[in-house]
Amino acid sequence: MGKESRGALTREWSVGARSETGYVRNENQDRMSCVGTPAGYAYIVSDGMGGHRAGALAAQMTIETLTRALPGIQSIPCAPAQIKQALEEANRRVYEQGHSGNAETQGMGATVVVLFVAGPQALIAHVGDSRAYIHAGGTLRQLTRDHSCVQKMVDAGLLAAADAASHPDAGVLDRAIGVLPDVKVELSGWIPLHGGDRMLLCSDGLHGYVTDSEIMTVLEYKASPQELTNRLVDLALQKGGEDNITVQLLEYGRSRKSAWSKIIRRIACKKTRRAAKASGIQHSAPFPLPASSRPIVPMIRNSANGLQIKI
Repeated sequence: MGKESRGALTREWSVGARSETGYVRNENQDRMSCVGTPAGYAYIVSDGMGGHRAGALAAQMTIETLTRALPGIQSIPCAPAQIKQALEEANRRVYEQGHSGNAETQGMGATVVVLFVAGPQALIAHVGDSRAYIHAGGTLRQLTRDHSCVQKMVDAGLLAAADAASHPDAGVLDRAIGVLPDVKVELSGWIPLHGGDRMLLCSDGLHGYVTDSEIMTVLEYKASPQELTNRLVDLALQKGGEDNITVQLLEYGRSRKSAWSKIIRRIACKKTRRAAKASGIQHSAPFPLPASSRPIVPMIRNSANGLQIKI
């Protein structure tokens, strides 16, 4: 969905995405989006919380606030502050709606994770327990820390990390969008990226049922981001599909020759054809411009496999 060039090399992002209701819930209260800005691209996953349709509304309001605000990011240095401000604005809007006196939206909230990519670097912002991971160099690393009571117990040495997912209070959060008038947004530093690195965003419908080692096993396969996304979601469904499941997976492309190199190659082929024609040798049709050098146009569509972002 994006392209980054340095010297004679170019790298492109490939993206897979899917969201499923699961087998137990009546409604999918997860939401996700992708936003282009002059400085980079933002990928968002939000998981709504609340009865009736309140959770879906909270997640939708969070996504809508971010998709309106983030295109205003004009430069990379401004990105952290503007993402933080956008999340604080989303918190204000959801909080006001949840405390407006409407019984159906009372106490609603949402978790959210934002991945901002700008060339060979990425930034993470999150509130709640929607997660971001990086798969690089044969390892899987969680980039976010859950804002949950169980995570606090793990941090304090009162609970083993391996037992956190099965703890009775595993779903109890101590921070979320719209729960309190103000929210503390957690921002990472800039994360350097290399060709072949993969970034994973997900709601707890994935990480609450599929272990990190199982996620790692899936991401070790050599397949497209969409194929890997489908495998992850299918695995969560196989484990019962008790919650909504949302996954976005990005792969930072391996370096290859840039468009300039391809243009030079085309010119060389034309010269070869001229020489062949002058000597009476038959030559094939004109050398086509490789598909990888054509403009990348993102497409977001609903399908039988859920919401998919294709480039």
